[in-house]
Amino acid sequence: MPLRYVDPHQRRTWAQRAAEGFGRSQPGQWFARHVASRVDPVLYRISGGRFTTSAGVVVNAPLVTTGAKSGHPREVQLTYFHDGADPVLIASNFGGRSHPQWYYNLKAHPECRFGGSDFVASEVTDAKEYDRLFALAEQVYAGYRDYRGKTAGRRIPLFRLTAP
Repeated sequence: MPLRYVDPHQRRTWAQRAAEGFGRSQPGQWFARHVASRVDPVLYRISGGRFTTSAGVVVNAPLVTTGAKSGHPREVQLTYFHDGADPVLIASNFGGRSHPQWYYNLKAHPECRFGGSDFVASEVTDAKEYDRLFALAEQVYAGYRDYRGKTAGRRIPLFRLTAP
């Protein structure tokens, strides 16, 4: 199944906004970290990419990277959106003080697989482009604004994925 297109400009329904409110709450954050992160990869695989625990509030897909130290394949389920034809990934780590492990994997080995397609990842470093893309990320999920406030000065990295 091809990667589902996520348009950050698409108007969100009242149900999506309500579910997003739960996702931004303390119980919702706990659920995302401890339940969804384990269940979503399985649901994604068995449903052919049609279902995850987010029920359409945010769309996610599996990112397969090469471990920065181990060289072994590593998989994580990530939320994303599109900028034109390119998927954009947000290394928010739920607003944690450090970058997620997959960030280091992509920095060491930018070739990756996302949603079943091959890509090359590049970190967005241009300040204007970063600000524009982060504003789009906040349209997809307002919780990214919360994460920005919790990162204690850490700049949340963004990656643009392009076809090889």
